[in-house]
Amino acid sequence: MKKRLSDAAYRLIVKRRDSSVDAINLSSVDTTEEAYDIQECTLALLGVNVAGWKASLLTDGSVMSAPIFDCDLFFSGETLPIQRRMKDGVECELAFVIDTMLGPRSISGYNRADVIPCVGGIMAAFELLDSRLVELFQSPTPHLLADNLGNGGVVLGMANALWQEHNLAEIAVELTVDNETVLSRRGGHPAGDPLDVVVALANHLADRGKVLEPGHFIMTGSYTGVHKAKPGQHLIATFTGFESTVLHVAA
Repeated sequence: MKKRLSDAAYRLIVKRRDSSVDAINLSSVDTTEEAYDIQECTLALLGVNVAGWKASLLTDGSVMSAPIFDCDLFFSGETLPIQRRMKDGVECELAFVIDTMLGPRSISGYNRADVIPCVGGIMAAFELLDSRLVELFQSPTPHLLADNLGNGGVVLGMANALWQEHNLAEIAVELTVDNETVLSRRGGHPAGDPLDVVVALANHLADRGKVLEPGHFIMTGSYTGVHKAKPGQHLIATFTGFESTVLHVAA
């Protein structure tokens, strides 16, 4: 790997660990291929494992993805700080858990029928947003990818194995902060049905020689937009038919 890419990964890691460090300028990173190489280098330098994936399905059908590291995985009810985790906000999402390896991919690619049997459950989740970049989420696409799409961590709830009983495109979602409802809506996922994001990610990873492994979870995008959390707040994400997920923000 080119030294400038490993240097970029190292600078991102330093910023991850110390929020007082200046935001990172990745002007030397020009392509998505370089960005994905930086993701791999960051994984190796941190010495951690991939616990799951963050994926975004764009309007043209393309996918942006980033690994979520096991050191950034938390569970409902934990207390987390704003700095180095969620200075840019939180999102309410549904996370899909893979419990069976996908079979060989056909020429036409994976489809919903291929993926559904491999999903062991879905859970309410918070994604924590913490960009390390100078231009934050307005940065060029390769820079966003190199920064793992600004992921600062995830908070997972209890998986529901009977997820197919629910219409995920029209599901009711509610975000409460300190026992006050700040958002309540039905549906609102940018892809309509987040299962389509999982299918697209499976094909995207296969194109890159990677697979969704049993135990991996997939963060599929926000139903609620971004909420800027404040110190000491208690947040609850609720999707009808799923157990609520709780996030305590450190005072």
